[in-house]
Amino acid sequence: MTLSKTDIEKIASLACLDTSTDQTSQLNEEINAIMDFVEQLRSVDTQGIAPLSHPFALHQRLRADAITEEECLAELEAMAPLFEDNLYLVPKVIESDK
Repeated sequence: MTLSKTDIEKIASLACLDTSTDQTSQLNEEINAIMDFVEQLRSVDTQGIAPLSHPFALHQRLRADAITEEECLAELEAMAPLFEDNLYLVPKVIESDK
């Protein structure tokens, strides 16, 4: 699968990347090399091959899932500049003009 320069520009736009013409052509080459490698991996016959597992037979010691903290919602609400319906209200920090 080969991506065209238009496809790369569209992907860069969706990812909010600001790329120049030189960067777009380099990015196009690099992404197409990655896509070629993915195609090579897809062509490998994996029938009858068991998935890998962890090489060590380790067992995790898990603690009981119990609540250990007291509810401190009133204290948190007192510290927060904007707090409504048990939620912190924060200003919008990412703006998109597209």
